[in-house]
Amino acid sequence: MRAIKALTVLAVLATAAWCGYWFIGMRALDRAITNGLAHVPEVSAEAHHIQGFPNRFDVTLDQPRLAVDRVEWTAPFVQLFALTYRLNHLVAVFAHDQAISANGVQATLHSSDLRASLQMEAGLDLPLDRFTLVGRDLDLQLDQSTHSFDALRFATRRVAGNEHELAVLAENVFPDPGLMTQIDPEGLWPRRFEVLRADAELEFDRPLDRHLFDGPEPRLTRVTLTGGRIKSPEYDILAAGRLTPGDDGMLSGDVTLTVTGWRLLLERARDAGLLTPEYHGLLSETLAAMAVGESGDTIEAPLSVLNGDVHIGPLLLGTLPRV
Repeated sequence: MRAIKALTVLAVLATAAWCGYWFIGMRALDRAITNGLAHVPEVSAEAHHIQGFPNRFDVTLDQPRLAVDRVEWTAPFVQLFALTYRLNHLVAVFAHDQAISANGVQATLHSSDLRASLQMEAGLDLPLDRFTLVGRDLDLQLDQSTHSFDALRFATRRVAGNEHELAVLAENVFPDPGLMTQIDPEGLWPRRFEVLRADAELEFDRPLDRHLFDGPEPRLTRVTLTGGRIKSPEYDILAAGRLTPGDDGMLSGDVTLTVTGWRLLLERARDAGLLTPEYHGLLSETLAAMAVGESGDTIEAPLSVLNGDVHIGPLLLGTLPRV
């Protein structure tokens, strides 16, 4: 009987201590948010609320605004969730509509579901370890055009020091029909993309941690494109390699392209005036020698890029735009 009473007392004390921890943590978090909004001009909100007793801290920011350089983001609300015993992992849930302004260009993003996960390494400085943003059923309205996505995923992972890997994936993408008709009235290019993907490595001059707004902004010192994919119902283009922009923004490096449906792709490029008939014939003969598989509809082509100029052997395929 005494053992049962002792266990009961311990349970009551533990519960009281846990509840007290939550209320102490809630007050500390409230002060931190209030002070942060007051001293960090890049971030603002009309009000904030904290709930989640007793195992979570659930923070709701009303009318949040983030402005960095010439980029601004606003939304009706954003909700942030963290377990009381794992404060270095945050989950954010966004409103259905976001407003984005970049260099004077206005955009609106609508989604059925948009949420993010932010994981930081445990410690005083909380350096960024992983970040993931996932959206479903998205409509991006840009000027007078609307582009639709079934799914969008943006993810980063710190690999070493201040170096992070980046992957951006969009699935079932429908560019605005009116805009596509305007720029491609003959219908040569796809109106739907099953997959659009880009992979890169990013390196900064300082860690991405809780001091992000305390001092000078982290400067991007290196960008290396490591892969990409464009898949439509008619062809599939997969790129793997390393391309790094120079000081002038022109890319250099080596990349291997694996293209399924390459003959149709060349025909479309010829019909669009990107290739002359003579160059189309020469390029077709060159690529046919690299074809693999029984149908010969897939090629693997090693490309070299120097100051933006793309070469396959001695042939110049074109020039990539400045990054």
